[in-house]
Amino acid sequence: MKERHVLGLSGGKDSAALAVHMNEKYPHIPIEYFFTDTGYELDETYKFLDKLKTRLSRPIKYICPTNTFDYFMKKYNNFLPSATARWCTVEMKLKPFEAWIAPSLKEGVQIYTYIGIRYDERGRVGYKPTNPLIKAKFPFVDDCIDREGVVDILENSGLGMPDYYKWRSRSGCQFCFFQRHVEWIG
Repeated sequence: MKERHVLGLSGGKDSAALAVHMNEKYPHIPIEYFFTDTGYELDETYKFLDKLKTRLSRPIKYICPTNTFDYFMKKYNNFLPSATARWCTVEMKLKPFEAWIAPSLKEGVQIYTYIGIRYDERGRVGYKPTNPLIKAKFPFVDDCIDREGVVDILENSGLGMPDYYKWRSRSGCQFCFFQRHVEWIG
């Protein structure tokens, strides 16, 4: 059976550290790195991805959703995404990813997707595959890498943390609902 190995990059610390970790510790796995670009990422996110490219032995594929954030805002009656209605993740990240791998699935290719859930988050599920040919892998859980380990990987690789962590607590998307109130104002 044919196989594909894919690793989605969010522009954040965990997925970037996972890419560096896989590139260094498992270079024999032909991982395809991808970034699903909503078009609403922070400038710091794009700059961090440019830095990350210099640490990987393979390119990063940029995938774009077929519609814009504004289109989906209208579709969802002008409701911003929230923790209980994560339409942005589904519409602008997961569906474009699934469309990208759909031809491989149609051919019966086994897809291994590498997820940056850390050892200290091992109760989280993350991406739930929609096809039995998609298998989620959690290298940080398998290799017992926690938040401190992620920071070490980024520091030791020379990447450091994404610059937006200087003024935000998480995510590189402008509209992330996980932002604190003060971050929305900023």
